[in-house]
Amino acid sequence: MFQAPVSRLATASALLAACGAAAAAVAGPLYRIQVIELDLALTMIAAGFVGGALALIPGGGGLVSTFGLHGKRGRGRALLGLALGLGVVVVAGPKVYAAVLGPNLHDLVTDPEDPPAYRALAQAREAAGSAVEYPGGELAERQAQAHPDLESRTYEEDVSTILGAAESAALELEWTVARTDMQGELEATIRSDWLGVVHDIIVRVEEAEEYRRVGVRVATRGGEADVGGNARHIRAFYEGLEAELAR
Repeated sequence: MFQAPVSRLATASALLAACGAAAAAVAGPLYRIQVIELDLALTMIAAGFVGGALALIPGGGGLVSTFGLHGKRGRGRALLGLALGLGVVVVAGPKVYAAVLGPNLHDLVTDPEDPPAYRALAQAREAAGSAVEYPGGELAERQAQAHPDLESRTYEEDVSTILGAAESAALELEWTVARTDMQGELEATIRSDWLGVVHDIIVRVEEAEEYRRVGVRVATRGGEADVGGNARHIRAFYEGLEAELAR
């Protein structure tokens, strides 16, 4: 009895998608246990994204070839390649964009002219090979173009009230607080869900005539690649702070 051959396109799609998914999936765990550096982890995710995207091409052709009276076998492989490839593209795409095509803002601050300085987290940043001092210069220019809204904000409450609300907001955001200085500073860290990248955060509250100015700095630890979280953490903090102050 005649048996149709298995579509090579379907097989190629499944293999490409599987390899892409594997590369993207293991990048996070390998970085978390410090087997690879952040830049290599991001390269693996980018490679996984490319593999997933490429899998869509033979996947579509393989699926088409399985239809008809004399269609080839392998429809399941084609569907697997399409589904897995699309999943990798959707999940890894934002990371690839942030790391490769984004403005690469690994150190963001709401007051580039007078950035707050890390103290409690300085040693950990130095051990990871990350700068303690804010670079400024070209980085500040790129930030101004990419995120013109990221500026320090002012509030009427006193320093202690704002700092208490800042600590509550930090805990609500699941930050790990490393230092709270009742004179007006808070340092904390948070890890990203997938890669486990550490973001070092410092919040500074200072007197400014009839109001108090709150500035924030968030920097990626362990490399100079922006994984898209720094600006999001700053915005989330201000939102949480204002919610706490409104209570």
